[in-house]
Amino acid sequence: MSVQIIFKDQNEKMFWEYWKYCLQHKQVGPRYLKENIEFSLIVSRNNSLLYRDKSFIYLVNNEPKACIFFPLEKIENSIIASSNKDYVFSPIFCDQSTEKEIFSIIDKIAKEENVEKIMFSIDPLDSEVYTYNYLTKYNYLDTSLINHIINLESSNSSEDLLKNCHRRIRREIKKILDDKDFSTFIVDKDNPSYDLHEEYRALHHKCSGRVTRPKETFDLQFEKLKNGNAVLIGLSHKEKNIAYYYFDYSFDKALGFSSADDPDYDTLPLYHTLLFKQMEYLKKACVRRINVGQPSSPSMQMNYYPDKKELNIAFFKTGFPGEFVQSFHGIKYFSRDMFERDINTFVTRYHIAT
Repeated sequence: MSVQIIFKDQNEKMFWEYWKYCLQHKQVGPRYLKENIEFSLIVSRNNSLLYRDKSFIYLVNNEPKACIFFPLEKIENSIIASSNKDYVFSPIFCDQSTEKEIFSIIDKIAKEENVEKIMFSIDPLDSEVYTYNYLTKYNYLDTSLINHIINLESSNSSEDLLKNCHRRIRREIKKILDDKDFSTFIVDKDNPSYDLHEEYRALHHKCSGRVTRPKETFDLQFEKLKNGNAVLIGLSHKEKNIAYYYFDYSFDKALGFSSADDPDYDTLPLYHTLLFKQMEYLKKACVRRINVGQPSSPSMQMNYYPDKKELNIAFFKTGFPGEFVQSFHGIKYFSRDMFERDINTFVTRYHIAT
């Protein structure tokens, strides 16, 4: 048996060839798209976090068995396997029997690079595949959350999609749809308007009050859109574009990626309608399940400390047809000091019931 490990920083061309093969073979969700991996690395580097990229492909007899995205970041003089201080996507296994060997290699890299902790998350869109947190088999502390996953299979038509929304959501959607001053529009592979995409970027900066990430990341989003892996839906009021909602999709899975709105219109229920229109579009694209992302979990947990605004967003998402699924997370500590710091943060920030 011939075993080979191809590190991305040593042979990037071959790495991406095998990565693409694994994506097709396993039909994984959009978080694993090449553009999203590059996006994460660009933002990490721009924020002066990226220390080293130790991503690799594991081959047996020249056949890829696993793909691992493994960025290392330097945060306050500590080396952490994280992605912009958040969880790294868990490995893609083309052959699940290699699981133990892969985590052994990951541990070896971590020790060689003086990593103090590793943070992995399993895609909640794979909840039908992974029914338990397999990370705990490898000494990862379970820090799982729950995600609201929209189920498009429960609705056969646009009317059903609307009917299956909670009445509070339905009411707000109809308010916008019935008002002739409002209209929606689609930017996708069939209508790849770079001007509208640039308008979304400008609105993103206005909404945030600052430039949050490099233009290069928005251009990567536009590449996804042109390749048929993303859709941008906008909302206009009296012919002025006031909000955008951006979704990635791959095979039968979709992920809420980014949004932007004009603060002058923040009292209106903009995202109720935009999310509904995304659901309509994605159902036609044969998507079955949508991850609307965090904040989605309704209470504080280890390493998850939502504020009041974020909890309100989490509640808003539950108004769309779907169900909560476990979003498996795990942290493995190689430093007791790092572990104690995280525990002290949890003790300080967790709200005791009164």
